[in-house]
Amino acid sequence: MQGEDDLRGLAKIMAFMRAVSILLVLMHLYWFCYGFFVEQGWVLEIINKILGNFDRTAGLFSHTLYTKVFAVILLALSCLGTKGVKNEKITWSKIYVALGIGFILFFLNTPLLKLSPLIGTFFYILTLSLGYIALLMAGAWITRLLKNNLMDDVFNNENESFQQETKLMENEYSVNLPTKFYYKNKWNDGWINIVNPFRATIVLGTPGSGKSYAIVNNYIKQQIEKGFSMYIYDFKFDDLSTIAYNHLLKHRDKYKIQPKFYVINFDDPRKSHRCNPLNPQFMTDISDAYEAAYTIMLNLNRSWIQKQGDFFVESPIILLAAIIWYLKIYDNGKYCTFPHAIELLNKKYSDVFTILTSYSELENYLSPFMDAWQGGAQDQLQGQIASAKIPLSRMISPQLYWVMTGDDFSLDISTDALSFCIK
Repeated sequence: MQGEDDLRGLAKIMAFMRAVSILLVLMHLYWFCYGFFVEQGWVLEIINKILGNFDRTAGLFSHTLYTKVFAVILLALSCLGTKGVKNEKITWSKIYVALGIGFILFFLNTPLLKLSPLIGTFFYILTLSLGYIALLMAGAWITRLLKNNLMDDVFNNENESFQQETKLMENEYSVNLPTKFYYKNKWNDGWINIVNPFRATIVLGTPGSGKSYAIVNNYIKQQIEKGFSMYIYDFKFDDLSTIAYNHLLKHRDKYKIQPKFYVINFDDPRKSHRCNPLNPQFMTDISDAYEAAYTIMLNLNRSWIQKQGDFFVESPIILLAAIIWYLKIYDNGKYCTFPHAIELLNKKYSDVFTILTSYSELENYLSPFMDAWQGGAQDQLQGQIASAKIPLSRMISPQLYWVMTGDDFSLDISTDALSFCIK
């Protein structure tokens, strides 16, 4: 990146020279149009002293041409370092016209000072300013034509390229993506260094743009090489799963705890392991059951996220949480699975409430439902129960039931040091 720093430094120098050039023009106007500024009251004693010292020591204002020549020289030097955008409409004929107009207006306007102070000064300042702008335009155009042959780069690739990172920066967590970039008329090798992947990475691109090939595959391979556990959502099963599995076989020695590889496939259970997301071992009190129910219901009804706290949002969550906790405490959690929770919820509510309220720890939890039932508010009760049944009914399928009623592995990925792919 040193080249970019040098270019920025050069740009600052060019800008400084141009600023000095403009300052010389302003000093020229102040000195030679002093009478006009006195009439307007636009004079300062400190400026008079500074300019007087310049004139006594260097004779800078002994002739109108001196300051003009110095200003044009600095302007020309600043234009040499300018890197502007190419424009195919720029031609030498236009440059000659701009140079001619600028030269005439900037250098040959001295006779205007002999006119009346007001009119002469006005036109002198106007012509000097327009001449300076014309010379600036001509200088910038000349630099562009001299630096760039437009026919060698008709698509402006060179101006649209820039220096990128070429240094490989690795640490125990980093992901380093190799790149190639075009700069200074050649292809260069570079790196995208994600030195802290824990801050999350988002990859955006249209279908077929190479997101998986360039980014995701490298993430999987390099994180496996560093001994990390992984959770992979393989949308195009089994593309990423195959890469992860084969790479894991090659780098099993990178893991202190030998990893295991599992796949969850709801479309084809023949290629799937089984896992119970409501494993009773992970629930210690009813608040854990509520968290599980909360996660399930809000993922099935995304619009509920904006309605948290509403009666018909909280009611089905509480009902599902009570069912999950019942399955956890009944027979040591033997039937504590997601499919069992769905099936129990779809039984007659009179039977369900009778069973659930027989447990003292669930009696108060279900009091809103019991009050509605015993108070004869059947419409309200049916609405509460239907709010839970309808979204969960969409999950009823033999494939899902089979996959989510087994315990081939737990979801505690970091502890078990496993690679886990889901379809």
